Amino acid sequence: MRKFILSAILAMVAITFAHGQGKGYKGMVDAGWILVSEKVAFQATTIHGWQFNPYLFVGGGAGVNYYSNKKSGGDGASGVLIPVFADVRGYVIPKKISPYGEVKIGASIPITDWFSTSPYVAPALGCRFGLSSDWAIDVAVEYVLQKKMRNTVGNGEISTGGLCLKLGVEF
Repeated sequence: MRKFILSAILAMVAITFAHGQGKGYKGMVDAGWILVSEKVAFQATTIHGWQFNPYLFVGGGAGVNYYSNKKSGGDGASGVLIPVFADVRGYVIPKKISPYGEVKIGASIPITDWFSTSPYVAPALGCRFGLSSDWAIDVAVEYVLQKKMRNTVGNGEISTGGLCLKLGVEF
């Protein structure tokens, strides 16, 4: 399963460079901090799909979510989850500056045996700032809905859901 996920991510990156300016195709990359009670929670995703009209984008993506609540003494838990999801984004005003709503639905797959696979849902509100006809900067607030994960090897739970402040690029 891990080899399949890695292959899918590499294929998406290859499609980005091969068809980046194709009619209707759109790609996005973003990263952000997940504001939870843990010491560190970080997310990065890539999404690729089709812009059907100025108002609707539909695609799919994958990412990396890293969580850690380790203390300076080494106690605690940490882990990496790979969210794989379908993505739907609706733009309110198709102008240079455009607010949008978005939802990602899929599953979070652990890359270690410490955590179990869980559903992944992430609704977001954001704003697109167009730089040109092909490039834009996105700023968003997303709520990552995932269950609290129990580290079966270490001694602790990790809260994997929370508010995520994100910055991204559309191309």
